[in-house]
Amino acid sequence: MAGTVNIPLTTLTVGSHVYGPAAVADTDSKVTLTIDRTVASGFNATPAAAASIECWQSGDGGSTWQNLAKAGIAGGTQLDKNGQPFAVSSVTVGFSPGTGRQARAVIVVSGASVAVQGSLATS
Repeated sequence: MAGTVNIPLTTLTVGSHVYGPAAVADTDSKVTLTIDRTVASGFNATPAAAASIECWQSGDGGSTWQNLAKAGIAGGTQLDKNGQPFAVSSVTVGFSPGTGRQARAVIVVSGASVAVQGSLATS
């Protein structure tokens, strides 16, 4: 069964913010962290903001954590190849094998405070 950590609509200050952990089912093989860029005062509306969105895994009940992947988010409206603004920024990564795993999200904001909303979901 997939685990999900909701990231409620909130304004994040410059610095590191941790969400989770979520239990990872033994059958889950990946995790996706998704951030909605379109919320009021979110990334599309805040060019001065930037962030690193990161997916982490623990194989020992949360005593230690391994960074599996991270992606950068630039503030301001970002356009796809068709000139349409991106509605979300996300990163997906496979889990390291094991049992009794946990996942968490880390969002590291720089430049300016920014509103975020999203989720960390395992599958």
